[in-house]
Amino acid sequence: MRKIGVALTALLALTGCGQNAGEGGLKDAMAAVSGEGPAAAYFEYGEPAWWRDLGVKPGADQARRWLPASVSGLGSFASAAAALPEATGMTPTAGTRAISIGVPPQQAFRFDGDVDADAVRKKLTAHGAKPREMGGHEGLSFSPGDEIDLARTIVPGVTNQLNQVVVTDSLVATASAPEPLTAVLGGETTLADKPAYAAMATCLGDVAAATIMTSPSKTVTLYGVGLRRPVDLNARPVNVICVLPAASAAADVERALTTRLVPTGTMGDGGTYDKYAPEIAHDRVSSDDHTVLRAVLTLNDTTNAMFANQLLVRGDLQTLTKP
Repeated sequence: MRKIGVALTALLALTGCGQNAGEGGLKDAMAAVSGEGPAAAYFEYGEPAWWRDLGVKPGADQARRWLPASVSGLGSFASAAAALPEATGMTPTAGTRAISIGVPPQQAFRFDGDVDADAVRKKLTAHGAKPREMGGHEGLSFSPGDEIDLARTIVPGVTNQLNQVVVTDSLVATASAPEPLTAVLGGETTLADKPAYAAMATCLGDVAAATIMTSPSKTVTLYGVGLRRPVDLNARPVNVICVLPAASAAADVERALTTRLVPTGTMGDGGTYDKYAPEIAHDRVSSDDHTVLRAVLTLNDTTNAMFANQLLVRGDLQTLTKP
C-alpha cells in the first residue's frame, strides 16, 4: 500500500477517533433489527430528528443540499413521505430514527419516535386493514402474505409496503409480509451481533445517514457508505466508503480502490473525482478479525451530500473495487 503518513493523520482527525466509532446511532439501530434475514442483505439508516435540529427542511435554501440525507432510512417511503401523514397517520420525517431493511419483496421499514398510535390504527382500519397477530406482535394487516392489490392506493407510489403494520406509542413498523416485519422489530441475534456488520459500523463511525449491503461479487463481502454529521449547514460534507473484501481478494480489492478512487481518478462519465471530492484519503479499519478498507471523501460546496450513496446505487463503487 502506498505511503499515507500525512494523509492518515488528517484522516484520523476527520473521522473523529476521539469518539467511539460506530457506537450510538448507527450501531444501536443495527442492534434493533434481526441479523438473520433481510437486514443482512440491505440496511439503510437515518436520523430525521438530527437533521431537523440542524435546520434541514424543505424550502430552506441553505439546507437544500442536505435534504437527501434527511430522508435516509425511509427507503421507498422517501418519495411518499409528504403524503403519509394524512393518509396513514404515520409521519416518518418527524421521528427520531428511520430504518429500512431488505430488498423487494422482503422489505420492511421502522420509524422510531413519538407516535399517535390511535390515529394510525384508525386511518389504516378505515382503509380496510384488519387486526392480526404477526410473529407474536399484535398489528394490522391488509393481506396475510405479500400480495399486491393495485386497486388499493393508500399513498401514490406505495404498493404493498403497508400490508403488515405494527404500531405502538414509540414506533411504527411496516412490511409486505410477516417475516420481514418480524425481522425489523428485532431478533435473538441482531445485525450488530454479527462481526462483519459490527466492523462496518466501526468503519463508518459517527454518521447520521448510512447504507450497508451485501455484494454479489466473490471478491467483496459488504459495502457501506455513510455521511458524517456536519457541524453546521455551511460545512463541507464528509462521505465515508467502507469495503469489506473477501480474504482471498483483499490485496487486489485494496489496490483497485486506492488507485481508482483518487481525486485524479476517472469516473464513468469521463470526468475526474476531484470535480466532486477534491480530498480523498484511504486507510484500513480492523475490528473483530475483519479488516475493512475505508475511503473518506471531503466533498466540495456544490456536490450532493449523498455522493457516496449515489456511487453505490449506480454500481460505480462496485466497478471501483473490481480487481
